[in-house]
Amino acid sequence: MLHSIFNPENGFFRFTDRVLDLVVLSLLWLPCCLPVVTIGPASAALYYSCAKCLRYKESGPYRSFLSAFRQNLRTGAATVAFLLLALVLAAGYAVLERLAPDVFRVMHLVLMLIPAAVVSCAFPLLSRFTYTVGSLLSNSLRLTFRHLPRILATGILNTAGVVLTLSFWYCGVMLLTPALCAFLSTFLLEPVLRKYTPEEALEAGQEPPWYLR
Repeated sequence: MLHSIFNPENGFFRFTDRVLDLVVLSLLWLPCCLPVVTIGPASAALYYSCAKCLRYKESGPYRSFLSAFRQNLRTGAATVAFLLLALVLAAGYAVLERLAPDVFRVMHLVLMLIPAAVVSCAFPLLSRFTYTVGSLLSNSLRLTFRHLPRILATGILNTAGVVLTLSFWYCGVMLLTPALCAFLSTFLLEPVLRKYTPEEALEAGQEPPWYLR
């Protein structure tokens, strides 16, 4: 009985390990976002480490995060493009809030889900493939409309995570929500990403890479 209680492989310890990983990854993500222009590389690294280590059970989630963050820093300019888009949409909403009836404000909020979905697709794509800024934007947009239900659901998930974090920041939810949203996103996005990942030629008996298992 005591052996099963203190067995590190039992459900309780696996759950606490998973929660600890989510908290530490969120803590790594938060300071990496502070320069603002690095939000994109940090988010790509967060998705990569959650998919590789928490979803596919590879070792070293923190090392994977830092390695992916360094590799994607050069595409940080994509973050600026997305931030400018967010500012334009926010300005449009502010204008509608002053001038337009309620129905137009609701329509504007619904339309803002599309950019949220594109962003939610872009940085997971960056975590898996190499892109220039322009190709990342175009491929994210194309993939969003090709797999709209899944990627729109991912955008809604991440938007809800942002709203929850901003609404209850004083409760410390930001210590969990970034990595939790990234981890939950893997269940929506991995089936999509697998379709566009070429299976590498493997020698007999060689294990496939983690993203094809």
